[in-house]
Amino acid sequence: MSDSKRTRGRQEASHNVYLDGLQLLAEHSQRHLAQLMPHNGELGRNAEEILKSILEKILPKRFSVGTGVIINARGEVSQQTDIVIYDGFYNSPLLSEFGSCVYPAEMVYATIEVKTVLKKSELDASIDAIMRLRHVGKQRHYLVPDFEETSEGKRKAISRKLVITVPPRNFIFAFKQSGLGPTYQDFCTKLTTILEAKNAHVHGVCVLDKNWFAARKAYRVPAELFGQHGNGLLTFYYYFLKAQENYLMYPMDLEVYLRPPNTKF
Repeated sequence: MSDSKRTRGRQEASHNVYLDGLQLLAEHSQRHLAQLMPHNGELGRNAEEILKSILEKILPKRFSVGTGVIINARGEVSQQTDIVIYDGFYNSPLLSEFGSCVYPAEMVYATIEVKTVLKKSELDASIDAIMRLRHVGKQRHYLVPDFEETSEGKRKAISRKLVITVPPRNFIFAFKQSGLGPTYQDFCTKLTTILEAKNAHVHGVCVLDKNWFAARKAYRVPAELFGQHGNGLLTFYYYFLKAQENYLMYPMDLEVYLRPPNTKF
């Protein structure tokens, strides 16, 4: 066997081992979530804490997990957000009190709206909250490390200002659903209708007990979804990480927050 074939075989084996490991992780998480799934009288915050505890174990360490509100340099503020996935390496929250933080939009990778039982009214409200979040996070200001050449021909370390207009990724995670249809296709039809009516985008909706995952395809009008019935939690993990592949993070430009609110940049 040639060296190239042996190398390719090892790569394929490693790839399969990784996927098998991720599948086992998802199955373990699903069993754990099922055991902890909120029962009658255990609502809201408990569901958020259950999902947060799972995410803290499975996400790469560059992602930190919290809850709170998101702000931008124009003085705009999101609603209280159930789960905020943020950068704790380059940046830090501005304020933390009673477990809830204030996050500059520059440090937020993604948000997750958590529902114990997802109903149509709550799906509507979650999409509205996501639209607000996308507005708050559509302009992010950074200082990017760079070098420039001096008149003496030497290199000097500098920081260049950079504005990125891609907002954080947004997801909805539900333990159960009610009124969104008995089948995956019914669920997708209702989700498509809401997204189309609001001209909204969502990077993923996971319904745990049904094993459903669906998300809107980017730049498709009218709205088109992708996803699957089965392996819902694994698919949620996969597309959460995939959504971060081209999402850039740098130290935030604190100077823009010193200017008066609603300043034009």
